[in-house]
Amino acid sequence: MQVAQQVQAERDNRRASGSPSRTNQGAPPRSHHAPAGTKKQRAIITEDLNAAIVRTADARAASVLKSRS
Repeated sequence: MQVAQQVQAERDNRRASGSPSRTNQGAPPRSHHAPAGTKKQRAIITEDLNAAIVRTADARAASVLKSRS
């Protein structure tokens, strides 16, 4: 579950639609560029998933070692 949360955090969740419904409701327009450090869902590759697994494993190992001290 933690791996999935990390991969989702790297995902650009903006809609591909160009509809102006947000601005019609008074909300400010969104940038046309993805936020730094995010990718489109289809651009997430195996290396991204492997990196998330390693980060999760490292975090869990650090918390185990921390609790033993």
